[in-house]
Order: sequence, then structure tokens, then C-alpha cells
Amino acid sequence: MLIEKYKHHIFKVTFSVAKDVQEAEDLTQETFLKIIDALPSYQSQGFKTWISRIAHNTAIDSFRKKKRRQEDLTSFDEPILHIQQEQSAENEMLSRNQKIRVQDAIHSMPANYRDVVYDYYIREKSYAEIAKKLDMAEKTVEMRLYRARKWMKQYWKEDDFS
Repeated sequence: MLIEKYKHHIFKVTFSVAKDVQEAEDLTQETFLKIIDALPSYQSQGFKTWISRIAHNTAIDSFRKKKRRQEDLTSFDEPILHIQQEQSAENEMLSRNQKIRVQDAIHSMPANYRDVVYDYYIREKSYAEIAKKLDMAEKTVEMRLYRARKWMKQYWKEDDFS
């Protein structure tokens, strides 16, 4: 009896958000399930307003879920489109020249920073691996990298590498 009396009203509320007949019908059914579950908590104040709020919230939740799903699907599409784009010979040469400039710049650094910077940034070793190789404490490696970064900010310019 409850469904028969309010089905058109609930449909109108869900359709106002969904803008699709099939989806509004599905949301109407879902709303009635939620209403039946929530009946024990109803406090005898404006039944039609109460069920309208449930219908509206159900439709909004559905809309948000749909939107999130679309965002998730599009985020998976991006990497697929960018799989192995071949570099032109010019870009490859520029990249190689930039690497050479960076290595030359590292060699121009003070000797106590050079090995630590090269191992950390070029060879991608951890503090522990560098400390073991250079026979020093990890804290010393950390401090040298900190000072090396400070030195680089002072003496290097971005234009030197582009």
C-alpha cells in the first residue's frame, strides 16, 4: 500500500536528479527498500518530506558513484594511450647531451660531495648502500647530501642544463 501510494512521487524525485527513466525506476525501487529499512527510525513528522529526502539522497549517492566510476575508468585510459611513444632522434640527442652536462657538473663539485651525489642520484643507491661503500655513517651520507644540495643551489643554474 505504501509503494502504491508514493511510487509516482518517489519516481519524480529520483528522476529530477537522474534524468534517465530506467535509472529513476531503479532508484525508486532502491529508495523503497531504504524506506522499509528505516521505518523503525521514523519520528512521525512529515512522512512525505521524510521519504522525499531519502529518495533525493539515494539519487545523489548514485550520481556520485557513477561520476567516480567514470573518473576511475578515464584514469586507466591515460597510461594505455602513452605506451612506448618513440622518441625522435632529436629528443634522444638532447637528452643524451643533458645527461653529459649533468655528469660534468657533478664532476665539478667538491670531492667530498661528488661520490655521494653520484651514487644517490645517478646510481639510485640508498643511504645505507652509500655509507657501506664509502665506509662512513649513514648520518654522514645524509649530511653530505644536504650540503651538496645547498652547494648546487648556490653554484648551479637551471640554464646550465637546458
